[in-house]
Amino acid sequence: MLELFSQQEGRIGAIARGVRSASKAGPSRKRSLLQPFVPLQLVLSGRGELRTVGQLEALGTGIALQGERLLSALYVNELLVRLLPLHEKEPALFEEYGRLMRSLAGSEPLEPMLRNFELLLLDSLGYGLQFDHDVQSGAPIHNEGWYHLHADGGFGEQLNTPDKNEQENFYRGAQLLKIAERDFSDKQVRVTAKRLLRTVLQQHLGKRELVSRTLFGKVSPPTSPSQA
Repeated sequence: MLELFSQQEGRIGAIARGVRSASKAGPSRKRSLLQPFVPLQLVLSGRGELRTVGQLEALGTGIALQGERLLSALYVNELLVRLLPLHEKEPALFEEYGRLMRSLAGSEPLEPMLRNFELLLLDSLGYGLQFDHDVQSGAPIHNEGWYHLHADGGFGEQLNTPDKNEQENFYRGAQLLKIAERDFSDKQVRVTAKRLLRTVLQQHLGKRELVSRTLFGKVSPPTSPSQA
């Protein structure tokens, strides 16, 4: 059983037959290709939600990842499986996914890459955050304001400055504007972006925890900056 992310149809559920069979020469060719993070060109048959894999060819070498970068890739894959509907074309998201996987094999900082992908994923699903204005007053979000998150993805300004023990429930306007610009150069912006996007994604994921997030907790300290 496979979950595929395709350029033409978005997320696809599929079944590959003969993968477990082996010969004297070793494991089946299909099995060697049907691994995570391997770009493929393949032929699918069937018309239902579950397709059957026919011919397939590798479009390049698989992406080798280790440690937090491997867990980050598994985290992104799990988001796609949990949130994307079947058979809906997502060309921008597919292109960004490929770019992200290639970047994970390099040395770029993890957090900006993950936050950018999460924001694009929310936009693709129609759950994009509204950073341009206060949903209560219609006024532009400003640097000095404190804002709370609405269920529809907008932000409303808190008229009084929240106490220090309440500030975890609010977001500073200056940081929201930086997130809107995809500017994660400041550490506090990265911390706020992770807290915000984790909250929003969990609203759409439901109560069931992500397996990849649990794995992050086992291999990384709770304060690890790259923990998803």
